[in-house]
Amino acid sequence: MSELDDQSFENIKDPNDKFAPSTSSRKTRPHQDNGSINTDDLLQSDTNHSHNSLLEDSEEEDEFVKKYGEVNFQYIDKPADSFWWVKPHALNYFKDGVLYRTKGERTSGKIELFLDLLYVGIVSNLASSATDEASAGSFLKYILLFIPTWTVWSDVKDFVNYYYSEDLAQKLYILWIMALLILYDNNCDHVLEGTKEAAFTVVPYILCRTSLAISLWVYSMWVQEHRLQMRVYGLLLFLTSSLWIIVIFVDTRAKIGVTIALLFIENFSFSFCYHPWVKKNIMKLTCSTALNIEHEVERFGAFYVIAIGEFLYKTVAGNPIRQGFNSHLSRGVCCLIISYVFLWLYFNSGTSSRATHALRRSGYSAIVWIYSHIPLIAGLILAADSAGDWIELDTQLTKKHPEQLLSLNERSSTLSSTEEAVDAPSMYALSFFFTGGICVSLWALGTIAFAEKSRDSKNMHIVTKFWRVFPRFPAGVIILCMSFAEMRTTELMGLTTMICALLFIWESITITPRSSLPKIFGGCSNIVLSEQVERF
Repeated sequence: MSELDDQSFENIKDPNDKFAPSTSSRKTRPHQDNGSINTDDLLQSDTNHSHNSLLEDSEEEDEFVKKYGEVNFQYIDKPADSFWWVKPHALNYFKDGVLYRTKGERTSGKIELFLDLLYVGIVSNLASSATDEASAGSFLKYILLFIPTWTVWSDVKDFVNYYYSEDLAQKLYILWIMALLILYDNNCDHVLEGTKEAAFTVVPYILCRTSLAISLWVYSMWVQEHRLQMRVYGLLLFLTSSLWIIVIFVDTRAKIGVTIALLFIENFSFSFCYHPWVKKNIMKLTCSTALNIEHEVERFGAFYVIAIGEFLYKTVAGNPIRQGFNSHLSRGVCCLIISYVFLWLYFNSGTSSRATHALRRSGYSAIVWIYSHIPLIAGLILAADSAGDWIELDTQLTKKHPEQLLSLNERSSTLSSTEEAVDAPSMYALSFFFTGGICVSLWALGTIAFAEKSRDSKNMHIVTKFWRVFPRFPAGVIILCMSFAEMRTTELMGLTTMICALLFIWESITITPRSSLPKIFGGCSNIVLSEQVERF
């Protein structure tokens, strides 16, 4: 997704790519003398453009494309749709500082939404396995099993973002991936039990990755604009996937070490192939990949909603709250409020009215934005599953050594004394799963917010962007530290809900422009906006 021209690298703008810096230059439209576009003359010099036709656009469409930041772009046509087979083509690509993109808004296709339904169950199973045996070991296992499922989801997301056609070939490819994910999810709990069990977890993941590599190589025969990147990344996929075979045969400690190393190498390989500096200085590209940003943002938002949905699912599945007014209901309502606040925080992004999105701002901000979603979603799912367990359980103690403090009456009012002693240590660990997941998610949301660049006037809000977003970080730390107090689950969830609600109130007030705020909050209807924009 490089845009190699005569500019220096610092001025390179590669906007709709995953790692593409933005450009503020005005959109150009090639015209003939009579005002129409001479497509043949325009594309004659470059066979890479041979399958596309340039299209005119309206002012409304112009603003839509610039929604995430200024960009120099041109619309192109795409091949006709077909159920059976659509010739592989690049929906977006970059050439000589100009983004060529297909016309219209890209929304999630039916097959993508179908894939998301499967992930609802996958993430729920992974989190449940971790919370059933709440410990440091189960947490590590959760992370190492979650990241591969995230990687496969990202593979499908990116492939469809670049080359979406929803023909029969793509539908079969996604169904094949889903079948492999079902096999992975149903065997991953037993990955440490032996060679055979490890194979039933590792081999499906290897096949998912090599399937993408094969697809990239096949598509590269037609997609000239992305050809080198597709083949380099496909080759790296083959190499890294073959190394996963090691995980099947080594012992537990080696499995952990090799898995961490391979996950790092895989993500580094991805960044290497799509970073603008690599494309300009190493690959020497003249055409390169470009993301459809609105589709990318929507797909990440869809996965985030899956994580939020885990809170709601745990609140109602199996009637955990029971009848009447009780402590279970209190915890369920807290769970509902927390989920709503996190939904609001994410979709209000960096709290700015106008901003350059991280995917368009620079290659490095794009990396931060993308990879911040891993701890964000993993933390939310873990917190949601922990909260769900608390809603259902009668015991509320999170003491590290509760047997030293419980009276006989307290023991008999919950479960049996034996069950209480067994469950209580995991309740202490579960409290860190809950508060730690909330803390990590708030930090990730803060990082995502700072990754984009505000274009609001410096005095548009009562406080600058830094102070609108920064409270997320100390709020997360405070919530995490509350687990050390070993309070009851209802109290812990109640205080967490209160802190989240305070964040919601603070950002609701500070995100509102001063011209729309009541005077009691520092509003001013006649404010003259400064020409200077906010720093962050």
